[in-house]
Amino acid sequence: MVLPKGLKMQINSEWIKSKSLQNILKIFKKADHNAYLVGGCVRNSILNLPVNDIDISTDAKPEETLDLFKTGSFKATPTGFSHGTVTVVSEGIPYQITTMRSDQNTDGRHANVSFSDNIKADAERRDFTINALYADPTGKIIDPIEGLKDFQPLKIKFIGNANNRIQEDYLRILRFFRFHAQFSDLVEDFERDALDAIKDNKNSLKFLSKERVWNELQKILLSKDPSRALLEMSKIGVLEKISINRGIKSIKNLISIEEKMGIKPEAIRRLVALTRDTEIKSLNLSRKEARKFSLLKSLLEKNFDPAELVYQFNKEIAQSMLAISTFNQGAKLNLIDVTKIEKACLYPCPISGAHLSKYVSGEDVGVKLKEAQSIWIKSNFKSDSAKILSVLGIKAKSHS
Repeated sequence: MVLPKGLKMQINSEWIKSKSLQNILKIFKKADHNAYLVGGCVRNSILNLPVNDIDISTDAKPEETLDLFKTGSFKATPTGFSHGTVTVVSEGIPYQITTMRSDQNTDGRHANVSFSDNIKADAERRDFTINALYADPTGKIIDPIEGLKDFQPLKIKFIGNANNRIQEDYLRILRFFRFHAQFSDLVEDFERDALDAIKDNKNSLKFLSKERVWNELQKILLSKDPSRALLEMSKIGVLEKISINRGIKSIKNLISIEEKMGIKPEAIRRLVALTRDTEIKSLNLSRKEARKFSLLKSLLEKNFDPAELVYQFNKEIAQSMLAISTFNQGAKLNLIDVTKIEKACLYPCPISGAHLSKYVSGEDVGVKLKEAQSIWIKSNFKSDSAKILSVLGIKAKSHS
């Protein structure tokens, strides 16, 4: 990821020219309303990064937006009506459209807003300067608070007073680190005033819902290289406030192991690596995520052959366990184990539980199956069922 040398006040990306988006913008214009692209879609376009979600800011009131798109091929839904947000689906693509607004009062979790047509006031209530850029329907960038200057070098900087921005919404503490993680190869340093404000307000993270905390932490963990952000979160006590109590070491080595294995970032794998001495109780993991977390932690307490885990569970569990155990041991990645996992996926064990049930019963089936898989792996996936049964001390039944 490289910052563009000459930042331009114009977006020429294909997404802004799309028919589905331009149809929405034309309807606002026809109704004498202003509508602008805002936030992440503008920021990512400046950074030459993919744009996934498109947000629109307008001076139209939410009820006016609903009325404008209640007919034709559009589908409009009031997804956050009290805060001015309506989601409009155009040609199968959802666009989140929010009325320009200013905060009247906040409590760190919720805000009472007043709708307006003032783009500068709307920009000033946002979190970071790099997220307060707008673009008109032609792609011309509008910079109400001079946020563009924080792109070279890239800075994650609160708008105005950092303490005030955090107290408006305590989740911004985690969002600060999330953007540091996502743009880790572009951001040079942490803003000092931001860290000071976070330290002063970190106790207020307890007021946030578990869902919101896990949603942000998950995004941090899924970033390509969140190691520096996580280390700073640990250093100033933020991780401790969301119940990750272990004084963590840098997971830079885990990231290196993942890259050598050719596996993508995965949130639960990285969470287990960070918290191997901690029970996660305050994070709102889904049932599936919680089961996976518990499974990986329990497997760490056992001796295992990664290839056997392919047969007992799946490839992803085997790869995660190899990565985590290598990281925890501070060892060099064993490429032989990586190859064994791939071979186990290609060559299933010729002995199955159904096969063994002809000779043994009950719990012995599972015990013998694990032994059979181990024999198969040790043969470099070249043995056959008769030989494996023989090693198991089972005499194959002859067919008559």
